[in-house]
Amino acid sequence: MMINKIITLANDTVRLRFLAMERSLRATGCTLPLWVIPYDDQKFELPPHALWYEDAELFDWLAQYRRSGVYRKYLCLLTDNYQFVDSDVVFLRNPAAVLENHTGFITSCGHWRTPNETYTNESLQFLKTKSSLWEKLIFNTGQFACSQPLYSFDTLRALATTSGFIDTCLLFKFHEQPAVNLLVNASTVKVTNLTLRPGVMESTWAGDYNDDFYTQFWTADEQTPYLIHWAGCDMTINRPIDKEFLKYLAPAELSEWSLYVDRMKKLKNSPLKKLRLRASKLKIALRAAMQ
Repeated sequence: MMINKIITLANDTVRLRFLAMERSLRATGCTLPLWVIPYDDQKFELPPHALWYEDAELFDWLAQYRRSGVYRKYLCLLTDNYQFVDSDVVFLRNPAAVLENHTGFITSCGHWRTPNETYTNESLQFLKTKSSLWEKLIFNTGQFACSQPLYSFDTLRALATTSGFIDTCLLFKFHEQPAVNLLVNASTVKVTNLTLRPGVMESTWAGDYNDDFYTQFWTADEQTPYLIHWAGCDMTINRPIDKEFLKYLAPAELSEWSLYVDRMKKLKNSPLKKLRLRASKLKIALRAAMQ
């Protein structure tokens, strides 16, 4: 795969994370253009070699179903030769070099261990028709790459609105992970996860590294993750691996981040936030029990 662009999703709310991601990418020697899908209308000034990546037809269609900005990741499924990452990612190695010997749809996450949040009752029925080990085909939608377009807008819209797909792709109330997993697996593309054999890359999820010796398993290039994704991790608690993100912020940006951390701590300790967290955990538990 000869990727020719990096794609991400951002708005002003995640600007600091985006800046760290972009700077880490350039630090690996990657000079590819960065295409930024706007999460919403809260844009900000982009660095050199970055541009806003928009599709009015797709965005208007998603707006008809009141889909949040994360569903704009569907835009990736219409293009080719890219690496997509959420803004809460830092690169450790040049993705162009890592992916050059791979083709098809590539991910490097460990969601196969805990596939929760990647399917709905509807999509699970389809995934089980793909393999008795369907878990190896699912992935975290915060980081993936692909060498080919999987759909045109018209074929994507047609499939997403059919029975067996519409509940997951356009009516699911929470997030885009089940939808993107379903649409990728409904295509003809081969899905490869670099954390599985034969490569067995070490974890790319920040949540798997909780001590000062988080690099102890990174002993060879093939096993060293080429990116780290925070993917639901609390980035405000200052764990050792968080330095991989913080080192790309300038002093003024670190001060801005510190103010953000203080706000988040106050919010987390509020009674309403705690109630919502308990309700969310209950919903997840109930959903798992119904499978």
